[in-house]
Amino acid sequence: MTLSPSSSPAQPAEATEPAVLNVAMVGHNFMGRAHGNAYRQANHFFALPMQVVPYVVVGRDLERAATAAQQLGFQYATTELEAVLADPDVHVVDVATPNDSHYPIAMAALRARKHVLCEKPLAMTLTQAKAMAALAKKNKVRVGLWHNYRRAPATQLAARMIARGDLGAIRQVRAVYLQDWLASATVPASWRTSKKDCGSGAHGDLNAHLIDLTRALTGLEFEAVCGLQQTFTKERPTGKGKQTAKVDVDDAFCFLAKFRGGAIGTFEATRVAPGRKNHNCIEIAGEKGSIRWNLERMNELEVFSCDDPKDGQGFRTVMCMDAVHPYAANWWPDGHIVGYEHTFVHHVVDFVQALATGAPFAPDFADGVAVQAVLEAALASAKKGTWVKVPR
Repeated sequence: MTLSPSSSPAQPAEATEPAVLNVAMVGHNFMGRAHGNAYRQANHFFALPMQVVPYVVVGRDLERAATAAQQLGFQYATTELEAVLADPDVHVVDVATPNDSHYPIAMAALRARKHVLCEKPLAMTLTQAKAMAALAKKNKVRVGLWHNYRRAPATQLAARMIARGDLGAIRQVRAVYLQDWLASATVPASWRTSKKDCGSGAHGDLNAHLIDLTRALTGLEFEAVCGLQQTFTKERPTGKGKQTAKVDVDDAFCFLAKFRGGAIGTFEATRVAPGRKNHNCIEIAGEKGSIRWNLERMNELEVFSCDDPKDGQGFRTVMCMDAVHPYAANWWPDGHIVGYEHTFVHHVVDFVQALATGAPFAPDFADGVAVQAVLEAALASAKKGTWVKVPR
């Protein structure tokens, strides 16, 4: 394997130090930067049973990969994925690449019996997702899916409140994920606007998060969906003169949901909502109250309780940055906020602790299968114009 050192290799750990967990990260752009930061920070703020080491970045271009490795704190860079997978010093493979490469890279890593963390959505199809989950189980390796919004202190608190019955039985879920980066027809085409590269548009990109977050917070499982999609800009410039490329994925995708047990839900994802940069919002209503979380105010959880006195009822805002809140005690004094990047750190922390203790970790590839089943059923529904059952 041709390795390009980005800095001096780390010194061997003393015998009393925690075991080392070397990470090979495939891909190094937006998600790679978020993941790389998490690997650097995890041990600095949390007492972990293993030392997480950003070991090697794998890219298609060695010069770009080496630059990324140096910037993100990895020891080496390479273009030789097969050699990385054959390296016994690599313990975890992080798949931080576009959607169409998740399946082949993750399957190769699983065959090499590496632990795997994979970006979402897990795969291009339900068949692929099932194969990935099955191989992980067969080879007895640990896997995780980067649905980082599960790990904001506020969403963790929401899940805790629902689990202990604060809202009573869940009746409705209303979830939206709104962005505007494709609102203008002048925005160039990319892999995110090509079906063969990404599978679907706003649906797989954004609804995947909403689906996972709903399952994580409520414990509800989807029974049937009814979808509607629209592509408003059919062609986009390629950036090469006057050439254009066909857009064959959705700009916006909405669907209704029925959950097992009788609850219902509405889901909306769009990348063409002017003024909305990253508006990820979920409201959950139960028989005894409601909660609402918005990523753009990610440290706050809005809570309504029917048990409050009638003359004092109303939504109250809980600032989820005190030591009693999930993860918060490891960061700053009470009331000092955390940000988007910290959710990735929490993901790494929980994964490492699960590795060390044998405890369950979620979301794993089985959760990825569940999300993919909903995504695929909604796509089929939009095509057929009717309700479609979500396969179990």
